[in-house]
Amino acid sequence: MKRHSNTHQLRLITEISMTPFMDLVLVLLFVFLLAAPLLRADKEMLAAATAPAPAAPAPPSVPAPAEKMVLQVNSDLSVTLNGAMMARADLPVSLKQIAGRNPGIGIEVRMHQDLPVQQLVETMQVIEDAGIQKTAVTTHAEAP
Repeated sequence: MKRHSNTHQLRLITEISMTPFMDLVLVLLFVFLLAAPLLRADKEMLAAATAPAPAAPAPPSVPAPAEKMVLQVNSDLSVTLNGAMMARADLPVSLKQIAGRNPGIGIEVRMHQDLPVQQLVETMQVIEDAGIQKTAVTTHAEAP
């Protein structure tokens, strides 16, 4: 006796499901819609970066000080002005006298590197109160 199988014969599927294809198309559409403004902004930034910059106005030239003095503050808070030791309390009066005699004078402040920044701020305030405009600040490790 012959047996008959209930299995169907395999046949080719000739149709393609469009759902995954449409999902892919929609995802790509969203990506390009979001990326287009960013690409445009990149092009504008690139164009701005390659364009010649407008000429900036020249900063006002400050003449170099005619005379320079050195104010040194050591680690023990002792102060020397052009090598001469002085009391820290006498510093404001001395600086005002110097600024009165020579208004264009410059002061180089040499602070010891171990001092706190507050000491520098206080020293710069004394110099500003004396009316001295031109200053430079350096730090040092030891007295020369």
